[in-house]
Amino acid sequence: MRVDDLHLNGIGTDVGALTPVAAPLAAGEFTVADAGRTGQLSTAVAGLPGPELAVRAGREALRQAESTGGGPVFPTLCLHAGIYHSGIDFWHAASYVRDQLGVGAGPGLTLELGAMSNSLVAGLDVAASVLRGRPDHDAALITAGDRFGAPGFPHWSTDTGIVYGDAGSAVVLSRRPGLARIRAIASYTDPSLEGLQRGNEPFRPASITAHQSLDIRARKRQWLGRHGGPAHVDSRNADGVTNVVKTALADAGVDLPDIARICAPHYGRRLVHTQILRPLGIPEHRTMTELGLRVGHLGASDQIVALDHLLRTGEAGPGDHVLLLGIGVGMTWTAVVLQLGPATAH
Repeated sequence: MRVDDLHLNGIGTDVGALTPVAAPLAAGEFTVADAGRTGQLSTAVAGLPGPELAVRAGREALRQAESTGGGPVFPTLCLHAGIYHSGIDFWHAASYVRDQLGVGAGPGLTLELGAMSNSLVAGLDVAASVLRGRPDHDAALITAGDRFGAPGFPHWSTDTGIVYGDAGSAVVLSRRPGLARIRAIASYTDPSLEGLQRGNEPFRPASITAHQSLDIRARKRQWLGRHGGPAHVDSRNADGVTNVVKTALADAGVDLPDIARICAPHYGRRLVHTQILRPLGIPEHRTMTELGLRVGHLGASDQIVALDHLLRTGEAGPGDHVLLLGIGVGMTWTAVVLQLGPATAH
């Protein structure tokens, strides 16, 4: 989908304090073998729950949108994502985030996104479609926030090849020029891979998983044992990654060499190579892998934290094209081509 008439006006992030890899290694929470596979140097650990991290990021995104656009932005569409437990059962975190940010009551939708780690990037696809189809909607706010940790979800040991970190992120999207213009968006789905994170888990009559330690590694082993091993997932993932990237680039009228940086999921180094670099045929330095090895996989916030880093450090600037690549278990893929603008947010 070619876009061009929508812009990112504000970006906000709130990343937890970094815990060096030496600490979990000494405590036996991470193995030397896992450290070698992932290359993880540290990960972000926060004291606040995911929805609060999202609120803090949302405040910054709204502040930036006001300062770069010459006045306040009033989102009519509010989307929120969290890939793990929000801290309260039977509750609507998206409404909490909207209320805490002072957006308040009025016309429009307040929804929670369920594309797991792809939720915020996929949310750009949803928000762009709504704004383009509804002239009465002027702006959208998309937030994400997650806090992991024991006993339910230890940062270092729950998954294979991925260390998780805590963060919130937010973007404001509208028709008025701002930090970046959205050039194109593409999404792709392959639900045949949903079992990779389900394994042999039974459906339960009540929500109790937040109080138990998850073993995603075992679930993956169970499913892969019935479906030809990792090569099957690698092949299907390569199809999804290349499909969305090629489509978004073609719609934007640019080629992969025109992209200054790619903001992709913050996996460990080995998974980055098999799931992202190899399918796209690109070297690691074109991605934000080094940042990911410091902060961890931040749920749905990886790409926005990386984009914010690029803007703050000046590693990408006005006129540069940046690609956001989202990958979510289930599985879904979304690619967004941005062209950075002249607006200054910091």
